[in-house]
Amino acid sequence: MALKFSIVIPNWNGRKLLQKNLPAVLAANPDEVIVVDDASPDDSDEFLKKNYPEVKIVRHQKNLGFAASCNDGVKAASGEAVALLNLDVVPE
Repeated sequence: MALKFSIVIPNWNGRKLLQKNLPAVLAANPDEVIVVDDASPDDSDEFLKKNYPEVKIVRHQKNLGFAASCNDGVKAASGEAVALLNLDVVPE
């Protein structure tokens, strides 16, 4: 039986990097992808909702920082294995 695998991506104002790199993340075929939006002033969450409805979004109402975003993403993950990816990471 294979492990369920979750990818968590902390995000602040990273719409352009999500647009560029998220297709490769999804192509890696994880069981779930969670983007933790740390109160971005850009339209990251709207972009995700419109273009990637399969991505789970955890949204902070105020900027809590990188560590809180990582922790909240891991808490929201349902996978037995969790990978944290920065916005500029492209899995191969």
